[in-house]
Order: sequence, then structure tokens, then C-alpha cells
Amino acid sequence: MKETERERESERQTDRQTDNNTMVSISELYSSLKEIVDDDDHLQLFEDKLTKLDFEKEYDNNVEYQNDKIRKDYLQVNPNFDWSLLDMFQSVPNMDSAVFDSSNNNNNNNRTSLKSYDYKQFIDLPEFQNKTNFVFHRNGIDGHIETYEEKTSLKDLKEANGANSLSITRKINGRVDKITGTLNQLPFQPGLNESTREVSVLNSAAAATTPQQQLHRDSLGLFDVPPGMKRGIQPLIPTETNNSSLDNDLNKLTELDNGEEVEEELISYDASSSTAKHGNILQQLEKTDAPKQPSMQESKENNVEIDSLLPETIDFARYVPKTKDNEGEKVWAHVVDIHHRTLSNFSQLVPNPARTWPFELDTFQKEAIIHLEQGDSVFIAAHTSAGKTVVAEYAIAMTKRNMTKTIYTSPIKALSNQKFRDFKQDFEDVEIGLITGDVQINPEANCLIMTTEILRSMLYKGADLIRDVEFVIFDEVHYVNDQDRGVVWEEVIIMLPAHVKFILLSATVPNTFEFANWIGRTKQKNIYVISTPKRPVPLVINLWTKNTLIPVINQDRKFLPENFKKHKDLLSGAPEKPTKQTNNKLVKSKNGSNNTNNNRITSAKGSAQKSFSRFSGPSKTTWPTLINYLKSKDLLPAVLFVFSKKRCEDYADWLDGLNFCGNRESSKIHMIIERSISRLKKEDRELPQIVKMRQLLERGIAVHHGGLLPIVKELVEILFAEGFIKVLFATETFAMGLNLPTRTVVFTEIRKHDGNSQRFLNPGEFTQMAGRAGRRGLDTFGTVIVMTYTDPLEPVTFKEVTLGVPTKLKSQFRLTYNMILNLLRIEALRVEEMIKYSFSEDNTQSILPENEKQIKLLKEKSESIEYGSCSLCTKQSLDAIMGLVAEYKHVKSLYMESLSQLKRLNQFLRKGKVLVYREETSSSILFKLGCVFRHHNKTSGASTTLAVLNLSQGLSLSSEDEGKIYLPFLPNRPAYLKNVFKKFTVADSFTIEDIALTDIELVTKYSCDISVGKLFQKDENEYKKLKTIADTLVESFSTITEERIISSLTVNCHQYRDQISQIKHKLSAYDCMVSCPNFVLHFYPKYFQYEMENEISRLTHLTSDENLKLLPDYEQRLKVLKEAEFIDDHFNVVLKGRVACEINGGFELVITELILDNFLADFSPEEIVALFSVFVYDGSNRNDLPDMKPSTPRLLVGKTKIEEIYSKMLKIFEKYQVPLTIEEEQFLERQRFGLLNVVYEWARGLTFKEIMNISPESEGTIVRVINRLDEICRQLKSASLIIGNSELHAKMSEAQELIKRDIVFAASLYL
Repeated sequence: MKETERERESERQTDRQTDNNTMVSISELYSSLKEIVDDDDHLQLFEDKLTKLDFEKEYDNNVEYQNDKIRKDYLQVNPNFDWSLLDMFQSVPNMDSAVFDSSNNNNNNNRTSLKSYDYKQFIDLPEFQNKTNFVFHRNGIDGHIETYEEKTSLKDLKEANGANSLSITRKINGRVDKITGTLNQLPFQPGLNESTREVSVLNSAAAATTPQQQLHRDSLGLFDVPPGMKRGIQPLIPTETNNSSLDNDLNKLTELDNGEEVEEELISYDASSSTAKHGNILQQLEKTDAPKQPSMQESKENNVEIDSLLPETIDFARYVPKTKDNEGEKVWAHVVDIHHRTLSNFSQLVPNPARTWPFELDTFQKEAIIHLEQGDSVFIAAHTSAGKTVVAEYAIAMTKRNMTKTIYTSPIKALSNQKFRDFKQDFEDVEIGLITGDVQINPEANCLIMTTEILRSMLYKGADLIRDVEFVIFDEVHYVNDQDRGVVWEEVIIMLPAHVKFILLSATVPNTFEFANWIGRTKQKNIYVISTPKRPVPLVINLWTKNTLIPVINQDRKFLPENFKKHKDLLSGAPEKPTKQTNNKLVKSKNGSNNTNNNRITSAKGSAQKSFSRFSGPSKTTWPTLINYLKSKDLLPAVLFVFSKKRCEDYADWLDGLNFCGNRESSKIHMIIERSISRLKKEDRELPQIVKMRQLLERGIAVHHGGLLPIVKELVEILFAEGFIKVLFATETFAMGLNLPTRTVVFTEIRKHDGNSQRFLNPGEFTQMAGRAGRRGLDTFGTVIVMTYTDPLEPVTFKEVTLGVPTKLKSQFRLTYNMILNLLRIEALRVEEMIKYSFSEDNTQSILPENEKQIKLLKEKSESIEYGSCSLCTKQSLDAIMGLVAEYKHVKSLYMESLSQLKRLNQFLRKGKVLVYREETSSSILFKLGCVFRHHNKTSGASTTLAVLNLSQGLSLSSEDEGKIYLPFLPNRPAYLKNVFKKFTVADSFTIEDIALTDIELVTKYSCDISVGKLFQKDENEYKKLKTIADTLVESFSTITEERIISSLTVNCHQYRDQISQIKHKLSAYDCMVSCPNFVLHFYPKYFQYEMENEISRLTHLTSDENLKLLPDYEQRLKVLKEAEFIDDHFNVVLKGRVACEINGGFELVITELILDNFLADFSPEEIVALFSVFVYDGSNRNDLPDMKPSTPRLLVGKTKIEEIYSKMLKIFEKYQVPLTIEEEQFLERQRFGLLNVVYEWARGLTFKEIMNISPESEGTIVRVINRLDEICRQLKSASLIIGNSELHAKMSEAQELIKRDIVFAASLYL
């Protein structure tokens, strides 16, 4: 201890010695500074640092404390410096933008402070990245610049990648899945309007290598076509008449020696190019082998000669010279007439087809193939089983030959699986692939089959696969009318790049040309519409009444009224009593039959209300009797369409005594069933649905509806295609794209419940289902049967359903938050442009070029207006009068509209009241005198209409060649009226005209006491009386006074009338309106210019984004995204927005809130996947379902949290008045948590049979919900990678493993 104390004391002595030495050194330092520095100011500065230290009084004589303070302040390293020290060692740059305040001085350092300062000098701005070059267009021998254009830098294109470029030639990112893409990549540039041509030019230029590859050589190997030019110099053969002029030009060229100037220009250009980092443009050019270009005259002559060699049936390659008339109006859709063509020379037009068939192709198929070979897009509209798939097969064969790819899109996943199986069987030499949410089979194939949603995701994520695609085939295009999924079709069409060609396959719809022209105009592609309304197998439509088959529409689609009447007679003779039905349920009647009940529905046009007051249904003997009849007439197999899942199965049970299969067929069916379900677990093979379906199938009977397990539905489809099933009870889903023709189609009724109410089938739905009848090559005609039971059908309704015009293709485009966030993220296409290019805006956008042309003409007219010189009518006075006249006309119209709301209007405008009114057309404004004849009860817009007896001819203030002009008819100003309106003329014949209340210019105090009845009876005395009144009014029109209504006026009426009085008073101040005899002539140019400016404003509004129908909705949704913090104030997508981009199944905002709220951290994978079932199960509004409460307290907490977040988002939606879908609006009302316990128990490991005991829904619904949950889990995994939540990623992976098992995820039989 003593040694330690000695050591400490020794250290203290050492420190004191060091401090004394420090003080000595500091004194010596200042002494030396005094000797070096001569300036007293600098010397004082050094002295102040030491002598003016602020020591506390009690430590003034404490040397040790003073030394410590000096050492701490001046000898220790301190990162903080005060301004006095900083001023010693640095100088702050003075800039022009700096404003000093000399009044504020610091007492310590006398430093001038800054009120404001521009600190840009301290910011190191990076060099500006210029991605474009200006290309100059020169002309003449001297090469003077005429125009220029801005083009994308070729060097940047060469260095482009998925993160910074939209170009199709960008580098491939090997670390990203080229099939699915990623959100870190930009999509490819959509092929829209001007971008189509620009991208093609940039792509060809980007692939260039050396200058010599781009330059063209003639037959001697000499360069003859300069870069950037279409052709080289074409010298003319000199003649005697032009030798002198040619010699002069040649001499001028010889004398012109500007080689040094050109060399200097090139040097300066190279220097500027290197500074701008553009590089040598010539090294970017592509080699082209363009033939020598002929002269314009030779080209025209050659085109005409070629046209003479083409067959008469070919018109797509003919030379059409451009004229001013056809240059602006471009029609992109072309209807191909196939009615009078046989194309006997098809083998010559397509000498080396990519694919052949063992049968003769139809004309529409040949036409389509010809246009595909020409590189065009096609739209095929034909009936079911007409052979549309042949066109798709040929396109697939073309991609095999061209070493490209085809994408075949289908509306539903089940149809994708079926098409995969069909194409695998049809194509032996072409690879076929399938891409779904959870399966990728042969993704490198020439033909890839997928749903439209998968293709949409690939486009937004910039999948590199798209660059190899030549064709995209859209099957079942008429499903663009689907309210929920139709928007996806339009998104895909708009987002596809320019190089992709379209093949659209659809049922017959009336507006194929309109839809095709929209695609052509949007994508700048010619698209050929090929329709074949004639069915290859005609249909005969019959009624089944009292066990009698009555044909009512023959093979030529001719309605047979006499036969139709027979079914009424049969039903009225001995009506069969329908079975009793109640409460929308099937109940047992006394004879044991099952029947359905339909609520009373609104009567259709042409039908009696009585016929819908009750429902007539089948009895238990109806179907056996019908089926036996069809079997006797060899009309099996038959598909019976039933619009209820439960009735499908009940009707099949009614055939318990029928067996359509022999022992051999039953054995084959048994083997197919066993082979199909062998992939299932034993307990799944014993599910009640599978056991029941096995019994039906082995007798040749089946059902097909959405409630079946997917493997059971596929088994039914395969057996039906093989011909083993003779009777099939199916819902309308069987007609959705499945190519399964049959001999007979039976409609159990022609009404259905669409989710809201009962209604008749529309013609498109009837045609789609009836089109399954008639097997090509097997049947001469297809048989369609419509069932009637006790009530006869009305002929008008029946003909509307069976022979009516199919539903038109209508745009279902709507904005979704996922779409908005994706477009804001990628910036390849603005949301406004997506709206503009949608099918809903087609009518507006199609007339856009014409509107722009009209605006240009109107501006030229407005600028060319000349004003006459007049000392009275000055420009300032005419401008002021024009403003007052326009205001008067507007306020007068509002005043008359407000009068239409008065109860005493009929008294004010009573019969016989004399009026001055306008008759305004597009070319003239006529003023007329008349009297009220009668009031109409109807209204036109907001204006009440009147019947007026015309008393005078129309008076125009301008001549016919000048155009229309308006000036107010001001009462009590006779001089003005005589000067402007001159004189009215009595009408040659008194007629009655309908006018709007807003067309009334003046209501006078006078009334006509005329008997209209006598006028109609051509009473001469009454006519003379009316003539006398008209003469009097015409002669004294300038002294007419106004009727002023005072009582019962609204506040608005008083305001408008006061404004009118003020305007009249202001107009009276301008004497030129009275004194100038040519006032109307002088005023006309000003009014004409005013009209032109109004029309320009109207057309400009039509052509601007402000006219877009969905623009207000977009602005409201942006406010929602901003308040919910998915985007920032500058509309940049932030983290929450990027997460929402990964959720594309709906409710993306709510799901994102759940993810980032850390809501999922407290739940297990089983609970998470169960809670998220609320977003994929659409719920039910049925009252018979039990109340499915969460089975655990934790699930109840999760349910409450989801409802809380959704309510919060719903308030934001309501705040900004965002329109909601029915699904979004009724989210909290429908029983969307109905499958919560079912999914939870499935994830915990219960068997499918066990969860069906607690499920309120059918097996098929459960499988669809769990399959969609797998997709949700996949999206949540991607979202977890964005936010870096590894725990959530692990939970979602585990949840997928828990639900992907057994029969729910059994492999498709088509695969």
C-alpha cells in the first residue's frame, strides 16, 4: 500500500512539472509571436486569446485552475470550433445571392451576420447525364440546317439493363428468373402510338457494330447511300435542253472547296461529343443491305405493275398513294369479306406453310393464315366449334419455324390445363409449356399457356421471356365483359411491347370491328377482322312440351310461329300441376320428387306478368322420359344445363333406374377412374363425392359444376370427351371455353339468378351454351331443346333469347391500387395514358386526330380575322361589348332555367303569351316572334320545353356567307333594336315549334287571344285575326316591353335578374351600338373570334387528359395512397407501396397494412393462413349458413384486428369518395370469415373428409380457396423480402407446406 501511495505522489509531482513547463512554453510562444508580427491588430489578436480569458473571480489567483482551463481550451483536440477561430483559418466565399446584415454585430468578434445565404457552392453537383442527342437535318449544297430532332443516345442503349431501361435490347439479367421477372426490373416499353416507331428505330440502331456495316455499297463495291439518308445521288441523263443548267451546277460544285471547313466542323463535333460522353455514333450503326432505291416515278410504276399481277382477291399488298385526304384518317381494323371468296390459289399464296391438316381448311381459316404470314394481327370471331383453334395452332407452328415464342392466354386456370393437354397431343414436334401460379412445366417451350393474370404480372415485372414472344393468343375474348377480370385483358393489351402480334379468338359479337380498331389504333398495328356467322353444324331449336318435341327455329334460324303456337295449345289443354316449392329450397312433393322454387321476377318486354307469378318445374318423371326419347331418336350424348349446383345433383339422382353403359364400357370407365384417383390417398379416394360420382359415371351419367373437386371435374371432362358419358347435368361453367361438343343441348330453363335477381339469359349466354350442340363431321345438325312445363313461353321473350343480338364487347376498365402503384413505380406509362388507351376511352381517342386538325384550322382562322376601321367602334369598345354580351347570354340562360322551378310558371307563360325566342343551329342564330301554344310535361335536361306558335320569319343579324352572330334583344331601347335587328317579317305560314325555356329571349306583356281549334279547322276569320296580330307585333317590335314577374321568385331568380339589369345598364354606355349604322358588321369579327376561341377551348379540353372519365377517380385514389403513406408528396412509391405491388389478388392496401403493422408476428403459420382466407373467400349472403365463430381466442383477436384495419381504410375511402366494388363495400357484411376454422384445421393436419364435416361450402369451393391461399402465401414471401422480414418469410414458407397436401393439391389429370 505504501509503495502505491509513493507511486501516486510521484505522478502528481511529474504532472506539476509538466504544467510549469507548459506555461513557460506558452509564454515563450507569445514572446516569439510578438517579435515576428509587426501588425498591432494581429498582435492584439494573439494577446486577447490569453489575457482576456474569462476566469471566475474566485479562481483569479488559482494558477493551477488557469493552467487547466488554458490546456483544455487551446491544447486539447476539440472538433467544435467557434466562429472566431474559424474566421482565422478560413474565408467564407461571398456570392451575389448573399445578403448581409451589417446592423447585427457580434461584440466578441465584430463578425457580420448573414440574413440569407446561397450554399450551392458547397454542393458538388454530378455531371448531367444526357441520354439524348440532337440530330440536325440539313439541306442544300451548303448544308444549311432546316430542322432537328432529339433521339435517344445509342451509347446509353448499349449499356441499358433491366434497372434503368425499357428497351427490348437491354442486357439480360442472369440473376433474375426470366420467366417471372422481378419488381426490381422495369417493364419493356409498351408499343403505343409514336413509341412504336421510335422503339423499332432505336432497337435496330442499338444492335449496330461498325460504320461499314451500316453503309450500303453498289454493284461495284462503292458506298452509294450516305448514313441517315434513304438513297444516294441519282444523276439525271443530260439532254439538249438542260445541258447548260447542269454544267452550271457542276461548275458550282467544282468551285466549291470547303474541305477545310468540313474538317474543322468534324473536329469540333468530335470534341463536343467526347465532352458530352456520346462517343462515336458511327460505331453504333447497324449493317443493312438496302437495295438501290429507284426514283419516285419508277417506284410508282413498279407498284402498279405488281398490282396487276396480284390476284383479284388480294388487297392487302396493293399500292395506295398517299393523299391529303387519306393521310390523317387512319383505319387500323380491316374487315375481311369471306362470303364470296374460295381462295383456290391458297397453296400459291402460302407455298411453304408452317403446318398442314388432313382436311380442307375453311375460307376464314385460310384468310387468317395468309395475314399471319404477312406479319399482321387477326381477330377471329366465330361460333363455337367453328375451328378457331386452327388459327392458334398455325401461329404456334410459325413460332417453331421462326424460333420465337407464342403465349396462349385463357380466362381460367382449368382451361389452361385442358389446352396444355390438347396441344401436347396435337403437336409432336413443338414444345408446349404451362405456367401457373404454382406450376411451371417446360418454361423454355415455343408455346407457353397461362392465364391473363400471369401474363400481366410478367409484363409489370419485365420478364425477359417477353422479348422472344412473337404472338399472344387471347382465347375467349368475349370474357373481357367480365366485371371482375375484364380489366386485366385491357391492361395486358396496352402493356405488350410493339413487336408482339395479336391473335384474338372470340364468339360472335356485334362490335368486333370497334374492338379491333381500338387495339390497332392503340398499338399502331393493322389488324384484320375475320368473322364467320354461319355455323359449320347448324342448330335446330325445339320446345319440349307434354312429352312432345316441337321444332320452333329451323336450321336457317327462321322462327316458326305456327309450331310455337302448338306448345301453348298443348299446355292449355291439360296443364300439369307443378310440384310445391318454398323458400328457395328443394322440397319433397307428395310423390317424392325434388323440385326448385324461383322467386317472382320482373316481367320482360312482350310477356305477360301473369306468366311469372309462379314457377313451373319438372317432375321426377320428366328427365327419364326425355332421356329415353333422345335415346330412341339417337340424340345422345346430351348436356342438360341447370343453373343450380344442387339441382344438378338432384336431377342426376332422378335417373337412378337408367344405365347407358354395357359391361365393356363400364369396365373401361372403371379403369380410367382407378387410374385417375390412384394418385390420391386411400382416405381421399373414399370421399362421399368421389364415391357418388363413381356410381354415376359407371352408368354413363355425370354432373359438372363449380362445387366439384377439380380432379372430379377433369375426370368428367375426359370421360365425356372419350364418349363414355351420355347424359351430363352441368352449370354454365361447362360452356366456358371447354371444347367438348355434344349431340344435344337441353335448357332446363332460360332464366337464372345472376347474384342479384332472376333474369332471362341474354343472347350471348344462350349462344355460348347452345353452341355445344352439333359435332363437326358426325352430325348434320345440332339439336337444342328448351323445356316447358306448365306455363307457356312468350314468343317475344323466346325470340329475344334465342335469336337476339349477342352482347357487345364493353370495357370493364377500372383503376386498381395495384395498377396505380405499379405504373407510378415503373414510370414507363403514366396512369393517365393507361386510362387514355383503355377501350372505355376509345370513342374519345379515335376522334383525337380530327379534333387536333380542327383546332389547327380554327387557330388559323382566328389569326386571320381582319377588323374594319371605324371611329365609333374602337377595339376597346368591341372587346368590352363582347364580354358583356357573352355574360348576358349566360346569365339569361341561368335565369330562365331557374324560372322553370316556379310553381306559377304556367301563369307567367300562359297560353297566348307573346315571346321573342332564338332558334340556334351550328351555322345560324334566328330570332323569332311567337306565342305560347302549350306546356309539355316532359323536360329536356334542366329546361322545360314549350310548344310555340311561330308568328314571324327567322331574323338573322348576319348574312348567310358570314355565319352566326348573337346580340341581346333589349326591350325599351327602340333605337338599338332598329339599328341592330332592323325589321321582322311576318311568317308565310304559322307553324308550331318546340323550344326550350332557355331559348326564350324576351317574355312580353302582350298576349294573343286565338282559338287554336279554329286554326286547325282552317277558319279564315281566325287566321286573319292572327295575321293582324302578327303584323302589329312585327311593325311595333322596337317598342315591345318586357313582362316582369315579381312574386314567388327564388333567391337565385332575384340575383340573376339583378345581374341582367346591371349588364343592360353597362351596355347602354356604348353609343356605337346605336350610332354606328354598321355596328353589326363591325361587331361580327369580334363575335366570330369569340366563337372560335370557345370552340378551340372545347376541343382542347376534349383532347386533354382533363377529359378522361376516370381522371377524378384517379385523383381521389392518389389522395388515399398519399394519406395511407403508400406514396410521398411527390408521388414516389415508398416502401409500403412496393409491398402493395406484390399483392395482386385484391385488397392490397389492407394486406400491406397488416404486414407492416407487425400484426403477423404474434401468430403461427396455421393462424396466419386461416386469417388470410378472408381475402380469398367471397363470403355468402345466405341466411341458412351457421354462424362460424373463430374456434380459438387468438383467431378471434386476429379477426377483430382485420376488421379494425379494414374499417380504418374504409373511412379513408369514404373520406375521398372513392368508388367501391360490391365486394369491397360488403366486405364486413358478408360472411367472409366463414372458412376461418376450416382452413385452420386443414393447416393443422386434419383430413379433407374431417374438414368437410365442419365446412359450410362444397368441396370445390374449399379447394379453390386453399389454392388461392397458396398464391397469397407466395406473394407475402416476396413482400417479406422487400421489407427484410426473414421471420415472416419463414412462416409463409411453412404455411405453404402445411396447406399443400393431399387432394387439395393433387396434380391435374391434364398434366
